[in-house]
Amino acid sequence: MISLLDVAERSQKGPKVEEKTWNLGLFRKMEELARKYGIKCPNDGSFFNQDDGQVEAAYHAALDFLTEQGVYCLTTNRVIQLTREEVLQAMREAPAELAVGTGRDVRVMRRRNIEEREALNHVPAHHAPFSEQMAPLCVKNMAQIPSADLIEGFNFRVVDGREIYGMPMEAYAARRQLAWVREGIRKAGRPGMAVAFYPISTRASVLVAPMDPDYGLRRTDGILLSTLPDVKVEQDMLTAAIVYTDYGSFTRGTASGMAGGFCGSIEGAVVEGVCRLVGGWICYRNRYGPASVSRVSGRSVEYLSPHPDVAWGTSLLCQTLNRYCPLPLYNGAYTESGPGTLTQLLELAYNFARGPLNGASVMHVRHQRAQVDHAQTPLEAEWTWEVCNAVMRSVGTRSNGDAFYQRLGKLIEGRKPEPARDVREVYDWAHHRPSPAYHEVYLQAKQMLSGIGLDFE
Repeated sequence: MISLLDVAERSQKGPKVEEKTWNLGLFRKMEELARKYGIKCPNDGSFFNQDDGQVEAAYHAALDFLTEQGVYCLTTNRVIQLTREEVLQAMREAPAELAVGTGRDVRVMRRRNIEEREALNHVPAHHAPFSEQMAPLCVKNMAQIPSADLIEGFNFRVVDGREIYGMPMEAYAARRQLAWVREGIRKAGRPGMAVAFYPISTRASVLVAPMDPDYGLRRTDGILLSTLPDVKVEQDMLTAAIVYTDYGSFTRGTASGMAGGFCGSIEGAVVEGVCRLVGGWICYRNRYGPASVSRVSGRSVEYLSPHPDVAWGTSLLCQTLNRYCPLPLYNGAYTESGPGTLTQLLELAYNFARGPLNGASVMHVRHQRAQVDHAQTPLEAEWTWEVCNAVMRSVGTRSNGDAFYQRLGKLIEGRKPEPARDVREVYDWAHHRPSPAYHEVYLQAKQMLSGIGLDFE
């Protein structure tokens, strides 16, 4: 497989292309490939792809893009060119499993098959703004979730009473983040649990700052080094990938596609998602990531609505990667409503229930427009896990999934997003349980899903 040093060299010596030229070329190429291979989102309201021909088409389109266009280095405005055999070899060598953590806290993250009913992997919570007062307590509570395989980090604006501004403070804040996470998992009784650093900034010096086997990132831990939208990478992240790979840690990426951006349509977003995960494996050695198709949106919506085309695109994206690039995939999504609300629990159910049917495990992501610190509780992560397991028992197949999603979509359609409640009021952080009022909200959501066919045992 092509080495990271080869990638670094090509990021310096590849063809020079202005970013605007790359962006416009991306749009044209994605639309051209979708037409060439006949990738077509159905207009019949399907939430799941059930056409194997579409999977093959998406694969060939992504392969053509990576070998004809390459990956764009945003730092140098050069194209990292890849041969067809290099891309094919990388996909063949993509590992389907990853062991993380140490001692009795070792967990194995693995690729799932479509419609598989074996145990799911779970990466709960974080990726949200946290205050330094709440950070270790929030981490502790997330690590107490029995199904949690690893803990990813968070962001914050102030450390030790100082605004995080400039490289020295960013590097210090990076180390403090990992210290807080390590403290949290230790207090949860899981000191060997793997953690993944959520970068404070993308400067190389900041990305490598928390490498520390005693108080920071160990060799059994990892870091998020995601390829950017529009199939772009950065030299700072490439630098970190080389250092972390040599250190022995894992890196994590993404397989997200955004319709409405430079990749154009839902079909183009599917191709983009495949290219971002495969490109991240080649350029950063990313070992797992969330896979989803979404729409570019500049603001929160006024009323919720199901989007079968987005769900179908996510389904096709996951199926394509599962067949041709077997890195572990996760279902991750944002919600318009905040924590502590019935509408957020229904949104989470809608966003996550399709994951197991598409071959993805569970990754909880934050409130879309978080306006306050620590805007999440363990209940949301436990709820998505519970829903996904109920789907495996009660729905089981994509053919059953469309009918189920028609019913599930009606639960959220037309609802107005609810603002977040203060998580210190809706959750008992000392005893790891929701407040009585939030527990009642949870029971109401559970009853509503049971009413449309989910078996929660």
